[in-house]
Amino acid sequence: MTPLPPVRLPTSLFVGRATELAELAGCVRRPPAVALLEGEAGVGKTRLVRELLRLPQVAARTVLVGACQPMRTPLPYGPVVDVLRETGHLLAGVADRLPPVTGALRPLLPELADLLPPELDRGDIAIERHRVFRAVRELLAAYGPTLLVLEDLHWADEGTQDLLRFLTSPPPPELSAVFSYRKEEGAALPGSGYRLLADARNSLLRLRPLEPGPVAALAADLLGTEVPEDFALALHHRTAGIPFVIEEVLREVRETGDAPRPTVLDLVDIPDLLRDTMSDRLARLGPTVAAVVHAAAVLDMPATEQEIGTVAGLPARRVGTALTRALAAAVLHETDTGRYALRHPLARQAAYICVPGPQRSRLHARAALMLAAAADPPVVRLAHHHRRAGELTDWVRKTLAAVDQATEVGDTALALQLLEDALVDDALPARARNTLAVRLSRVALNAIANSSTVERLGALLRDGSLVRAARGEVRLNLGRLLMNQAGRMELGQNEIEIAIHDLRDRPPLAARGMAALSIPSFGTRPVEFHLRWLDEAVRVLDGVRDQELVASVRANEVTALAQLGDPRMWSAAAALPESARSSRVRRQLSRAYNNLADAAAWLGHYGAAREYLRTGGSLLADADVPFLSMLATGTGLRLDVAAGRWDGLPTAAAALIDQAGDMGYLAADAHLALAWLAIARDDRDRASRHLDDALLAAPENAPVSLAVATGRLSIALARGDVAAAAVGAERAVGEVRNKGNWVWAAELTPWATRALVRSGRIAEAADLVAEYVAGIEGRDAPLATAGAELARGVLAAARGCQEEAVTHYAAAGEHYTTLPHPHAAASALEAAARCALELGDTATATRHLTTATTGFADLGATRDEARCRQIARRFRRGTPRGRKGYGDDLSPREREVVDLVAAGRTNRQIAQELYLSPRTVEHHVAKAMRKLGLSSRAAFEAGQ
Repeated sequence: MTPLPPVRLPTSLFVGRATELAELAGCVRRPPAVALLEGEAGVGKTRLVRELLRLPQVAARTVLVGACQPMRTPLPYGPVVDVLRETGHLLAGVADRLPPVTGALRPLLPELADLLPPELDRGDIAIERHRVFRAVRELLAAYGPTLLVLEDLHWADEGTQDLLRFLTSPPPPELSAVFSYRKEEGAALPGSGYRLLADARNSLLRLRPLEPGPVAALAADLLGTEVPEDFALALHHRTAGIPFVIEEVLREVRETGDAPRPTVLDLVDIPDLLRDTMSDRLARLGPTVAAVVHAAAVLDMPATEQEIGTVAGLPARRVGTALTRALAAAVLHETDTGRYALRHPLARQAAYICVPGPQRSRLHARAALMLAAAADPPVVRLAHHHRRAGELTDWVRKTLAAVDQATEVGDTALALQLLEDALVDDALPARARNTLAVRLSRVALNAIANSSTVERLGALLRDGSLVRAARGEVRLNLGRLLMNQAGRMELGQNEIEIAIHDLRDRPPLAARGMAALSIPSFGTRPVEFHLRWLDEAVRVLDGVRDQELVASVRANEVTALAQLGDPRMWSAAAALPESARSSRVRRQLSRAYNNLADAAAWLGHYGAAREYLRTGGSLLADADVPFLSMLATGTGLRLDVAAGRWDGLPTAAAALIDQAGDMGYLAADAHLALAWLAIARDDRDRASRHLDDALLAAPENAPVSLAVATGRLSIALARGDVAAAAVGAERAVGEVRNKGNWVWAAELTPWATRALVRSGRIAEAADLVAEYVAGIEGRDAPLATAGAELARGVLAAARGCQEEAVTHYAAAGEHYTTLPHPHAAASALEAAARCALELGDTATATRHLTTATTGFADLGATRDEARCRQIARRFRRGTPRGRKGYGDDLSPREREVVDLVAAGRTNRQIAQELYLSPRTVEHHVAKAMRKLGLSSRAAFEAGQ
């Protein structure tokens, strides 16, 4: 397979990079491999890559070289598309072997369309995006041993970054990739890409400035003479060892004709070096060359001779001569595709500054006119040129077109950035400001927004520039964004309530706000608040033909019913269609099913929850809404940890947390799942950290907040900190009472009951259990039913009613087994066995303890399993069997207590270890002392 034409290589001496070159070569010659080249502007990343391409081990490969530009490219995934556009000679040799999915590249590569398979039927954004990703991967794989080089990834848009992550996780078997970037530009891909490969074929090279020795060698080469040590040291000091700056300075030094001594460096103004040297060069090269360079700077992309001439306004015969002179002076350079550009972005900026303002506007206007005539006009660049030309109406129009294009292909990050950039521009007309603000709020709802988007929308509302209609919709969408992605429920609800007043003349849009306020789990307000708004939203639906609005309100209606455990949720859910023609309606249906899954998981309808997730996921495939997909993944993690599907869970949770970024609310379930897993494994410190993270991510989501409180209660009791547990229980129960939805207290109530019992407040514990049972009456919530039995068991044991406790604990175990929630089931049966031992019923104790031990063993909960086996060993030490009637002999439980007292345990420690109340322990100690004829506790400890 023939490689691309060779890249024109620099001629200056290559110094100070032998180690880095060897490491880079070693990485890429063992594909699949990813090499990341990090360094500041001008430090020599491009030169190192060019030296790599000269090595014999690279010569036999297909070499594809491209670069990102500081302006976003006209097509999605522009740098990769630009590289593939030049591979027609390669594609011709493999066209008959390409899989059908590569037909997805036809719209992006019209020049190669005849060589690609037929275009596939169009799908929604998510499908098209995934096809493009797969198609690029398949095309690169078809080219065989290939080296892909992409430079300046700090300018890559997020769509390109996502594509490269897909290509390199992992790369095709015969692909090596080299990506260069500037760390200071905040590139997102390199940091993530570096984690893609864990073996030796993954390399991160950080280029540092040159030391004085290599600087001297470089200076000698460029000046054509040996340089004194003091000159080399002064040059290093002045340039910080950055090769690009060194070369620029030395070119100026060489043009002076002076000998290389330190004083000559004073002739170069270092702070304004690039601007001054560019201005001087262009002045010396003459106005025709300057016009060509200015045009190249304005275009800000590699351009053909004709394109540069058109923008410069020069006749063709003069353009060629000027280009030749600009190339000879190294102001411009020729790319491997026969296009011309400034040799470095800093040089482009310096040349751009040299263009007088009025002339700059005319150049941008010509560039816009030229690009608009293209078969597929690059709307992003068109918008940029119109703005710089002062053509504001065209700028706004092309910006909106670029937003539409980016949204259509799923690059919502680009759409958000375009809108945010335009909205901070003081030149934006007032009317357009309203239009773009509304568009920004709409795009943000279905994207993974970031904090800057939230801040921008808030600023638009505060500055008073929006008219009432636009302000109402922006505020409404900001409120929904705050709740759905940022987890700031109270603030979001406040914004929506205000928005509803601004939208009083637009009832359908106001109804969306009412529906958004109807979700009971959002915020701290009572359930009645949410149901009141739900009624308002449903009333607006009378006579409404907007199917998306109807689907939105119905989705929130079924969500509210499900979150409350209202049995009517089943008929409401059954009435939901499983698909729709409109992608907007499908998006609302997907939200409904994912909300149902979330609610069903909190209720304990685990099987139904998984079915709803599957239905919601199938709808998401046709209506890409990233934040919904992430929330669905979180629900799945909660289901997995409850069902004992623990293998791989930490890795999946960590991936979701990483994906959420600064929208931590989307990862709250992942933190919660990790906390539950750590609690089950008795890793209290890790559990506490994850609980803190979950609450930080979703402080105003009621089920999450109560789950965090429950986890903290269990940890406090395990550590014997009864005071902290009691206070935490009071606060959490108060939160439930305020919210008015007891089904969310299914796991809290048993632990709160334990906390109250352990602190000696048995009467309060009884009141809590009674209140909880009344609160879940009539609700379809299996987890709450199990929690009620468990709480009754805790209360009965505290009252000394062990037989009743065994019954309740065993019933709880059966309920948890049915869900299934194996760890909770095993824990409940272990408690039942302990109470059976209190009664001397070793047969019942053995049955429950055996089941619990097996359950813990199946889960890999080794500490729980070991504890159960230890209990079994204790009561099998030849102790009397049967129920009650031990006379003067010690019962099995009394013997356990005596053994622990003799070991020096306090009553509180014994209660903690045996899961008894301190009062029950005191009772056993007193009976044992009486039976053994001992007068003091010290006699136990003395071994009498």
